[in-house]
Amino acid sequence: MKEEQNQVPLFKLVFTHNWEDPESDQAALKINSGDRVFAITSGACNVLGFLLHDPKIIYSIDINPAQSQLLELKMAAIRVLDFQEFLAFSGIEKSKNRAALYDRIKPLLNEEAQVFWAGRNKIIGEGFFMNGKYESFIRIAGKFITFLQGKGRVQKLFAEKSSLEQEQYYDQVWDTKRFHFLFKIIFNKRMLARRGLVSDYFHFDDGSKSFAESFYKRSRKAFRDIPILGNYFLHLYLTGRYRNENERPLYLKKENYELIKSRLDRIQSGTAEAQAWLDTMGDESIDCFAMSNICELMSEKDTRRLFNAVYRTASGNARVIFRNLMIPREVPDELKKSIVKDEMLSRQIQFKDRSFVYGKVAAYNIAK
Repeated sequence: MKEEQNQVPLFKLVFTHNWEDPESDQAALKINSGDRVFAITSGACNVLGFLLHDPKIIYSIDINPAQSQLLELKMAAIRVLDFQEFLAFSGIEKSKNRAALYDRIKPLLNEEAQVFWAGRNKIIGEGFFMNGKYESFIRIAGKFITFLQGKGRVQKLFAEKSSLEQEQYYDQVWDTKRFHFLFKIIFNKRMLARRGLVSDYFHFDDGSKSFAESFYKRSRKAFRDIPILGNYFLHLYLTGRYRNENERPLYLKKENYELIKSRLDRIQSGTAEAQAWLDTMGDESIDCFAMSNICELMSEKDTRRLFNAVYRTASGNARVIFRNLMIPREVPDELKKSIVKDEMLSRQIQFKDRSFVYGKVAAYNIAK
């Protein structure tokens, strides 16, 4: 990416699900009651889940207006629907009544959101779940994996196993030549770009011999080393759905639904570049920063500006998590004594991270 390039603009609905593991987020951020949280909206799942930790406020910001409208839709739906109706409207459960459910939701949407969703009847009719550009790619990839591996192998993959049995199943059954071939065909720069993720976003620069090899290595960890039981990300990648009601994000569990509904007013949504938005905030006004991998959409110059804004707006004990997908980004050298990487915690959450696509998941503490 050229140094002078500004943050890459996005306008299509790229994500309808979060692909950042919320367990990693909470391990790094340790959101406490009364905390002020800054988060990238993306698929809005993690933002809604953060409400369970009782923050004072969540500033949910995204450069892509489509992601902001997704959050507005999810919040409006939670306000007016009961839990089972929300599952039906979202597409997680079957429904022939989504248009009627949307008629109840629509009056709660702001004017911009109403205009946005008026032009997306297909997504409303099918349910927004797994219906963004990236999710459509995931569904195709999952079908291709099932075709190459066979339904029997996929079903046995999710059978209960010890850690040793899981390793052996991967080594002896799953890790076939066909599985390797999959990454050359599907997990490449051109294919990912065609599914809505702009080509500038994907650069191979992580030490592997090829782009496909990099994603193969990451998948190996998820299939072999991380417990498959409870990893809803892996089930989504292979089947396009959750395995059961227990293996879902926290905001999609029945016991949490009413609490989340009662705290929705704590979310303030906005569409803006992260650094520009932070420039509007006061000093030491934020306690937790969930940055996703937005630095990869920026030049190194803009990355420095962003982290300077993070440091200025961070409280004295603030925590930060951010990720790299492909392009290596790090806290600028001049700020490394002020935004301090927790090396041990970063290694732990990197290894345990259930959403295996990220090349780096790292935790930082603010030192003031």
